[in-house]
Amino acid sequence: MLWRLGRYRDKGRLAQALAESRGKIPGALRRELLRLGAVELARFLADLWPQLERATRQQLTALAEEEGIIGAWLEVLEEGKPFEKTAAAAVLGEMEVKAAIGPLLAALGDGDGGVQMAVTAALIRLGDARCLGPLLVALKEPRRWPPARVAEILLAFKQKSLPLLLELLERETDEEMTVRLINILATFKEGQSLTALTRFLDDEREDVRRAAASALGEIGCFTGARALVKALKDPSAGVRAAAALALGKLKSREALSSLKECLADKSWEVRTAAAAALGEIGTAGEAHPTKGE
Repeated sequence: MLWRLGRYRDKGRLAQALAESRGKIPGALRRELLRLGAVELARFLADLWPQLERATRQQLTALAEEEGIIGAWLEVLEEGKPFEKTAAAAVLGEMEVKAAIGPLLAALGDGDGGVQMAVTAALIRLGDARCLGPLLVALKEPRRWPPARVAEILLAFKQKSLPLLLELLERETDEEMTVRLINILATFKEGQSLTALTRFLDDEREDVRRAAASALGEIGCFTGARALVKALKDPSAGVRAAAALALGKLKSREALSSLKECLADKSWEVRTAAAAALGEIGTAGEAHPTKGE
């Protein structure tokens, strides 16, 4: 045999035999795989998966289904230890098990960062848009569901999730949620968001205006520069500073005169941002910002 039986079997040779099976896994090899146990098998297959041929992957997925191993992995996602959940999430994602969507979404709220990363990668790998609705709902509970991970998955579904995010932003009234949505849209860097984000520069809530100004800079759409120049006159120093930095990222030469005026702003935050923006655009500031208000 190519591997030793029992507790001390050689996984390297086991992996080699599986990689060389070319989609025809002999019975003896199947039995050895099953002896690994659900969690150990999950870790073993997740690491080996990229090296396997498509036919071999299909046979392994069928084997896991027939032997109830997929069901065991789903249970691990709910009740296992962090390292076990990580392994289960990884292999379920690699096998693209559609039945895992619900358990994976639930496991995304796990407090362990490693589990969150594995689940995020698995949901992206699955590529099933049915997870979008629950993810949008999850954004409302940031203490349970990590917004950064949710945003990462939404970004992977950009063309499908962007219209849903814009629609949600349009009807959202909670300030914290609105800011969260704006920040996520900033990572998309899509011009489709421009109109919605520009509108929020006139919002009555300071944090929303500041988030919108920053987002317009991240998106990198030059047509947002005019609205940002107007925002340099905002009553909030934080919003003015965010607008200045955004104009710097856009490298908007049309904003040069307005940014130079900001070097005399009463707020040190605005003066610093304006000087940084002028540096980004390639023009040295006419004065160095000093501490003040």
